[in-house]
Amino acid sequence: MREWMELLVQAPDALAEEASARLIESGAAAVERRESQPGASLLITHFLLENGVTQKLRAAEAALAGLGIGPDAIAVRNIEEVDWVGRSREMFTARAYGERLWVRPPWGKSPAPAGREEIILEPSLAFGTGRHASTHLCLETIERMCVERPPRRFVDIGCGSGILSAAAIKLGAEGALALDLDPAAADTARKLADENGLAGRMRVREGTLEPETLGDWWGQADMLAANIFLTPLRELAPRMAEALAKGGRGVLSGIGYEQADTLAGIAEAAGLAVTGRKYREEWAAVEIEKP
Repeated sequence: MREWMELLVQAPDALAEEASARLIESGAAAVERRESQPGASLLITHFLLENGVTQKLRAAEAALAGLGIGPDAIAVRNIEEVDWVGRSREMFTARAYGERLWVRPPWGKSPAPAGREEIILEPSLAFGTGRHASTHLCLETIERMCVERPPRRFVDIGCGSGILSAAAIKLGAEGALALDLDPAAADTARKLADENGLAGRMRVREGTLEPETLGDWWGQADMLAANIFLTPLRELAPRMAEALAKGGRGVLSGIGYEQADTLAGIAEAAGLAVTGRKYREEWAAVEIEKP
């Protein structure tokens, strides 16, 4: 089973063709272009997770920067090359996370054990099943933080399937806002919210962390999660500090274990306190709090 790095770029329509060409020159696979916001296109491409992939991603970012497309318009995430439709459904069964969560596919019949909150999640190629180590780290941290102090406003940056937002609500958050640059991911998150009876408490928006997407939650978020990659985490760290309320907490993941100290330094430079680091397999999560 191969893993890929998926690169998403929000590009002005006038630059979309040239940006696609530069991505391919940087070593990307074919570039898919989707309609996005008015006057802009979403470009989606993939790099095989292998030796040299970091250099290819940096080359792609540099090429885009040459067109005036900055890091805040770029998102990166890890995906597995899995044909969930073609595989036997028995390969994806219900699974426990932490002490209180139970995630099962729609066809799963195993009831949630006593004391666990159920999330129904249909596996898909790109948007997350909870089984990736970085997602697992986020779920466990969200559970512990919700037990300690349930948030009123939870923000999920790069939400993918929406599993982190659903988990936060199931574990006590009053409401959640799930953000993703990819309209297809946002649609997947909305479907998850509907299937789990959370549509009234889990809002989903296309976009990233900025005052316009958070509205009156800006500066008032009690908890946030970002399971993305180091470059967007670096760019978003100052906004996280602005978006969080005083005492607000968060978990940042999607990074390799060797990048934990770097991410901790980025968070501290943005004015956030680092309250912990957690590791699972080759992945890491950094916990933060706004003083």
